[in-house]
Amino acid sequence: MAITTYAELQAAAANWLVRSDLTARIPEFIALAEARLNRLLRTRLSEVEVAVTATFGARTIPLPAGFTEPLRLWLERDGGREELPFRDASLMAATSLRGVPGAWTVDGATLAFDRPCDQAYGLTLRMLRAFSLSDAAPTNALLSDFPDIYLFATLSEAAPFLRDAELAAAYETKLNRAIDETNAKAARSRAARVLTTDLPRRVLRGAA
Repeated sequence: MAITTYAELQAAAANWLVRSDLTARIPEFIALAEARLNRLLRTRLSEVEVAVTATFGARTIPLPAGFTEPLRLWLERDGGREELPFRDASLMAATSLRGVPGAWTVDGATLAFDRPCDQAYGLTLRMLRAFSLSDAAPTNALLSDFPDIYLFATLSEAAPFLRDAELAAAYETKLNRAIDETNAKAARSRAARVLTTDLPRRVLRGAA
């Protein structure tokens, strides 16, 4: 059967477990699987761009829902977007003088700037978003592209509940192989993007 939605994933897990009495537990296994996958996977499939707004006089913005890791932040200008440099929170030299944000960091549950804003600013945050299926959000890019990862991660969380060490080992092996292959593919994709971005500059250097 196809595994493209939250409901189909639950049905597939029930089929593999061959246990009709675990129906109520399977959403719990999926949630545990997602918690683990959010720690292990760093793939383009979890990359999203989210619009956020900085308000007058404020130096912080609450992190968007599902945030797990920051990637880049742009200040939206009339003439286009301007990327702001990231600073480690411990190294951020903040001032009380209002102005245009010149740098940013992640501080606790907020995005924080180097100064309070002198007006409202629109920004775009590129980040990694947590995988989190539900009846209201029945699919995502990871489930669409790699349903085997979702299935084997779910089964791996179910196996200890069943107290079946042999089954747990088998599902762990399948899951680890799928994760390794996915991370390798993501690494190749990132390398290709860097190479493509750098190609014109390297060609020009060679021509010179």
